[in-house]
Formats: sequence, C-alpha cells, structure tokens
Amino acid sequence: MHIVISGRGSVRPDPAPRPNTPPSGPAFTVDSFDAEALLGRRTAQYNHRSAQLAMVACGRALDDAGLQVTDENRDRIGVTLGTAAGSVTGMAEFGTDTFSQPRPHMVAAAKSSHCVLSAPAGAVAIAHGLRGANATVASGPATGLAVLRHAVVMLRAGHVDAVVAGASEEFTGPTSWLARAARGPRTQGEGAAAFLLESGDRARAAGRKALAAVAAVRVRAVTGFSAEQFTGLLERALDEAGVRAPEVSAVAFRHTGVDAVDEAQRGAFAEALPEAAQITDEQRIGDCYSAHALLQLAGLLDEARLPAVVVAADPDGLLAVAVLTGVPQ
Repeated sequence: MHIVISGRGSVRPDPAPRPNTPPSGPAFTVDSFDAEALLGRRTAQYNHRSAQLAMVACGRALDDAGLQVTDENRDRIGVTLGTAAGSVTGMAEFGTDTFSQPRPHMVAAAKSSHCVLSAPAGAVAIAHGLRGANATVASGPATGLAVLRHAVVMLRAGHVDAVVAGASEEFTGPTSWLARAARGPRTQGEGAAAFLLESGDRARAAGRKALAAVAAVRVRAVTGFSAEQFTGLLERALDEAGVRAPEVSAVAFRHTGVDAVDEAQRGAFAEALPEAAQITDEQRIGDCYSAHALLQLAGLLDEARLPAVVVAADPDGLLAVAVLTGVPQ
C-alpha cells in the first residue's frame, strides 16, 4: 500500500525566543497561541497546553486536506498522537493540589484526566469527532517518527482508512524543570505538528492532493551508537524507499546533547548522505523534543525539499529514520 500525506497542520513557536524564561533561560514559545479563541472557552478550560496544541494542529491538518468528518467516515478515521509524557503540567498541578487544597476532597476530579498519558489523543478525537483506532506513542525524541510508523502499520493492517498522526510538546514551568533535569541546559521549545495519512488510491479517489509519500519508516532499538549503525539504517531505509543517496535534498535531525551519539550522526551523514543539506532547526524552534521531528517534517513540506530524510535518535537506545518523497500528480 502506497501511504501519502494529504494534509498538514502545525503550531510553530514564535521566530524569536522568549528571553529569561526560568529556569531554562531563553525558550522558543508560542506566545501568540490563544486556546480559547481557537478551541472555545470550555474546551480550553478542560485541557492542558499539550492537548490544546495537538487539537489545533490536528484540526489544521484535516482542514488542509479538505477532509470533512461525517457520520459515514468518522469510525474509520484514527488518531495516533505522540508525546513525551502527556501533560507534565497537569500531573504537577494535580499532585500539588493534594497538598494545598482543603480536605476532604482536596482535588478536582476533572483534573485527574490530565495525569493520563493518552489524554491529549483522546482530546483530539473528541474535538474533531474521530472514532477510529486511537493510540498514544511515547518514544522520547524519536516519538514523531514512531508516530508515523504506527500510523503506517494501522493503515496497512486495514484498521482505519485515514490517520491523523501528530505530536505535541508544551513549555511550562514544570516541563522546563523536567527538561533541564533530564537533558541539561539548552534552549527549549514548544509546538505541535500533525499530518493526515491515507493510501494514495484513497486520496486520489477523494480528489485530495498528496503532499508527499511516506516511502519508508524504520524504528529500531540499539545497544550503543556508532556511525556504522546510523549508516546501515539509513541505507536500508533509502533502499526500501527506492531513493538514491544523491537524490536526497535534505536530512533533518536533532542534536541529542550526547557527544558520542551526535558524532555518530555526523559520521553517518558524511558517509551515506554527503550531498544532502543538514538541518537541525534548533536555531528556529529550539529543542521541541518529542515534537521536534514532525515539526521538521512540516518545515520540509513547506519548503518542498523532497526527497528528504528525517532522523531521530534517543541516546537511551532508539534510532528512527523516515524517507519522504514527492508524489507524481
């Protein structure tokens, strides 16, 4: 089955970082994001920022594709959403309330849903009336590409006819503290990106323009990192996609902050994709962690830089590669 992207939507951070954001220092945030204006007061009130960003990005992907959700198709449109840890802010606030609110009830029951990892995916489905298979993927910085892989599997297995696949990353006080403790000092970012994936045949039959083909997605657990591992996975993905290395316009990746892993990435690109432009986007969006790869993919589509490769590495032992190609119209 030929899988294509027929719609894209994103919420990108503002072009200049917000200075002096404690405790991280400068951070790329979406200061212009108005959840109440975009989602309505009630929806914004009962969802934290990660879910709000995801709902808007997924809605924009559906609108971009021109896909009308109806009673006839909503049961066959699924959601696969990526996240680092759900809403860290929601969990922190819920935990704080158990100490600060008066007895006997102490916490608001409605806030408990924010402590569930899959809450943003559920919120997306509710907001847009999608009743197909619903899944949450959490794979650290490789989350975005793992989301694409999951969506492709769901489509090829026939569980759904279309999937809204996306990832979101919020920036708040609690997430900033967690990121700094886990990944060290770096310029953090927030945002969300989502894509409508379906078969090429279905897109053509519905009159939807395919923006790109998901020609290959590979996600592998690894023990240790080396340039040879990166190179081998890149070459296998390119071979599966039927793309020669000189044809690749750009390779997008994220600096992990671990010297050995970043050196292995650079060595692999020099070996396997010597002519491709190397893009990190950290100077434009900061480190968006779980949403970083899909925000990069959205940028590649905006700039029509295809064929392209997106790479995501988790120093804890995960390596992911996606190859995107153009689609003849």
